[in-house]
Amino acid sequence: MSALTPQQVEAIVKANAEALGLPISAEHKPGVIAFFALAAGMAERVMAQPLTHEDESGSVFRPVSPRGPLA
Repeated sequence: MSALTPQQVEAIVKANAEALGLPISAEHKPGVIAFFALAAGMAERVMAQPLTHEDESGSVFRPVSPRGPLA
């Protein structure tokens, strides 16, 4: 889960919805808040991973052949 408190998550969802002019119905609000908290927790885990120069993406995309069957 997220290091944000439930009150913080709700406040962020409300502020962003208002800023975007995005109405969130009362029946959808609990799900939106739950998903935002889940996404925030995932983002914290990703951001916690240290990166080196070898981990940075290159400026040129070079596709590789897939390994194994595609099906």
